[in-house]
Amino acid sequence: MSITTKELYSIQKNSWPRFGRINLLWSALKGWRHIYALGLAAIIGEVFFTFSSPMIVKLTIDSVIGTAPPVIRFPLSVILEPFLGKNFEGGGLLENFVSSQTLQTWGDTAWVWQPWLRDHLWVLGLAFACMIFMQAFFSFIASLSLNTAAEQSAQALRDRLYQHTQCLPYETMLRAQTGDWLQRCTSDVDTVRRFFAFEFVELFRTLALVAFVFPIMFSLSYRLTLWGSMVMPIIILFSFYFQKMVERLFLVADEREGLLSGIVQENVTGVRVVRAFARQQYELERFSRANRGLRDQVYKLISWLGFYWGFSSFLGILQIALLLGAGLKLYTTGFITIGLLVLFLTYEQQVLWPVRQFGRILADTGKTKVALGRIAELLALVTEEELDKTVKVPTVSYSNAGGSFHDEWARGPIEFVDVSFSYPDGTEVLKHISFRIAPGEHVAIVGPTGSGKSTLMHLLVRFYEPSEGCIRIGGQDIRTIPKGELRKAISLVLQDSFLFGKTVRENLLAACPEANDTTLIEVAQKAAFHHVAMGFQDGYDTMVGERGVTLSGGQRQRLALARALLRTAPILILDDSLSAVDTETDRLIREAIGKQGRGTTTTFIVAHRLTTLAEADTILVLEDGRITAQGSHEDLIQQPGLYRRLAELQSAFMDE
Repeated sequence: MSITTKELYSIQKNSWPRFGRINLLWSALKGWRHIYALGLAAIIGEVFFTFSSPMIVKLTIDSVIGTAPPVIRFPLSVILEPFLGKNFEGGGLLENFVSSQTLQTWGDTAWVWQPWLRDHLWVLGLAFACMIFMQAFFSFIASLSLNTAAEQSAQALRDRLYQHTQCLPYETMLRAQTGDWLQRCTSDVDTVRRFFAFEFVELFRTLALVAFVFPIMFSLSYRLTLWGSMVMPIIILFSFYFQKMVERLFLVADEREGLLSGIVQENVTGVRVVRAFARQQYELERFSRANRGLRDQVYKLISWLGFYWGFSSFLGILQIALLLGAGLKLYTTGFITIGLLVLFLTYEQQVLWPVRQFGRILADTGKTKVALGRIAELLALVTEEELDKTVKVPTVSYSNAGGSFHDEWARGPIEFVDVSFSYPDGTEVLKHISFRIAPGEHVAIVGPTGSGKSTLMHLLVRFYEPSEGCIRIGGQDIRTIPKGELRKAISLVLQDSFLFGKTVRENLLAACPEANDTTLIEVAQKAAFHHVAMGFQDGYDTMVGERGVTLSGGQRQRLALARALLRTAPILILDDSLSAVDTETDRLIREAIGKQGRGTTTTFIVAHRLTTLAEADTILVLEDGRITAQGSHEDLIQQPGLYRRLAELQSAFMDE
């Protein structure tokens, strides 16, 4: 027994959680992690020079212009002092480099140079400019590295998504919401790219800045540091609350954006139906309703964002006011210098903005979480290859049974053995179908609408898997044949002929990219399309528009038929694919196909025209999912039933 369509639906519905968001992020960076790490390292360098440059301003105000002895502190010394001792008596290189004693020696040296520096302030200006230059240099390295890694990761993720969708089962693709899937492969991937390039980077920069600056501030004045960090815990707690509130809003907004994209895509594709039934106003109202829904959701997001920025701005101003007030008080009492107050105010500005950004970063991270979930949901859909592993069939070595479609199995008889098929909702479409077709036969399939004709052909191509029974080609169960190899052996032309939005030539070459112009013209003539192509101003280089909208229904069907004939596969399926062509063109096409394939190509034709049916070697009559009659035209015309009634109706119509 093979897996049923109903079981497939259950697997697809419940499979996506196996992909973790963190694992997906990590895998997206594969091949570019070292570049991303370089960017993060450059951010540390940028932060180092960001907090170092204000030190020169403090030194200038207090110890060059003013008369206070210089005090130089370095964050690493503050961190290591409690562990190594105040004087770092170990004598090692690192200890001597970062110790408070050594740094104070540097300060004493600078004090000796005070008179000279006072007369040559440009030296301090040059040092400040060098610090700014180094900050800009590391910022450039960080931006280049991080954005390169982010763009490459986004490209890899889009490739992965597109490749995955190409491998999904036919049933899954039928249930797909085109607009929503497009958004997952584009907008959601771009959200992940922005996370790599901006959100995570800003979070890392904020943490690095806080880790560097606060030890320095605390070592210089713990009183001023406490006043300068009093409001920040409130901002951080408010940021987490804000993130929780907007995460759900982002999810709903993404869903509504996907719905809106689907409406646009559907309307553009079905423009002929919309215009033919004068449905423009209805479609406009439908779009407007979806657009208003998206707008209302975005309004909610904007309201929360506005509230967050307004409230955090108030808290930020309050924090600066507290620091300034406390600093002036400490200055007047002699606890600090004016240069130290300027230094603290500068550090406060450097830290406060990233901390205020923390809420936005968390909110955007929430949006990234939503996007990753939607991407993971798509990537977790079971592929055809994975489904094949669940199919239980007799053990057969495909390589021993025949390799490509040029081998014996592809040109052997085709057998349906007690085949049944049901859709996921339990609706039975085919019931115990059995027949055998000899190699090279032309088989016509006829029956009322909904009798299962197209489904029967889809089973042969393995778009669906039978609920019961098996299908054999050349004596080999088709479930033992890789789907790619099986489909190479079959040329399929559907009634709703899909054409790519490219030129006539490119649509033909989709079946056989290496074909030359002579071959293209030959198959186009067999499909009665050559004169149509030559009637266009650009001939075979004419653009056919998306889904072939610039062609008539008959022209689309003939172009699709020419594309199928170009493949020269041993099995040809025409699924009511000539219904839109006139009777004379239909006759010419049938004659061309008969000359090419009779005896060498097994051909299935789903049709209703008596002229087409009469030329078939075997006719299968389907009613209510069952074969009610089988035989040649001469045999079936003698038997009471659907086929004879159909023949009598068409004959009477032609007589009139």
